[in-house]
Amino acid sequence: MKKLTGMLMLTFVVAMASANASAQKKTKMTDEQTLIALDKQWTAAELRLNGDDQKTISRIVAEDYTGTTPFGEIENKAQYMAALKATTDTDVADEYVVHLFDGGKLAIMSHRGSINGKPTYRSTHVWVKRGSNWELLQNHVSNIAQPPTPSN
Repeated sequence: MKKLTGMLMLTFVVAMASANASAQKKTKMTDEQTLIALDKQWTAAELRLNGDDQKTISRIVAEDYTGTTPFGEIENKAQYMAALKATTDTDVADEYVVHLFDGGKLAIMSHRGSINGKPTYRSTHVWVKRGSNWELLQNHVSNIAQPPTPSN
């Protein structure tokens, strides 16, 4: 009887460990999913811009960050943070493309951004993984303009 009880207990422990490992695999996000989630978190924080949002942005944006604005201006992290202003606009990104490099330690992401429902800009980000955290190292934003009309 003790042997049967021991076998049942061992079977139970192995089954629970297997179920737990399976559940962890299902809930773990890929690097691509993590980066897209970070990008959305960053954008939401930029729009609201309360005290917690400032901390979120500071955590996501690397200390050695460099950005290029839609007007071609270059800014470092301090300049970027100082220029932020809360807004009631909406900003929704789609058409995400993420490429991972250097064994998953570097990523280049691009997407389209729509402000208040209108496609307005395209953005390219360079993300670097430092330790277990992704940080935004470089950002380049280009406004979407109407294509020129052909002249005859």
